[in-house]
Amino acid sequence: MAILRLIRSNEGREAYDAVAAIVDIEHKHPLGLIMHGATEVNGKMQVAEIWDSKEYARRFDEEHLWPAVEAAGLQRDAEITIFELDHLVTP
Repeated sequence: MAILRLIRSNEGREAYDAVAAIVDIEHKHPLGLIMHGATEVNGKMQVAEIWDSKEYARRFDEEHLWPAVEAAGLQRDAEITIFELDHLVTP
């Protein structure tokens, strides 16, 4: 079942860009990722993702996201909320 994952970071755009450059999600599409979007709200980054499953998201975190966060010299202090989707339309 697909999931919606919301990530609220205490970091701003500069930190997001540093991690994004390492992960390179635009060119290296992670297995199971359906959608990724990010925006800055009041100086803090917020990310919304849709994944095929919790397992794909967990694997991405362990293999790519957390190593990139550490390589950028940042802390793992993001608040992550996961919702199972009852309905998803991808035109």
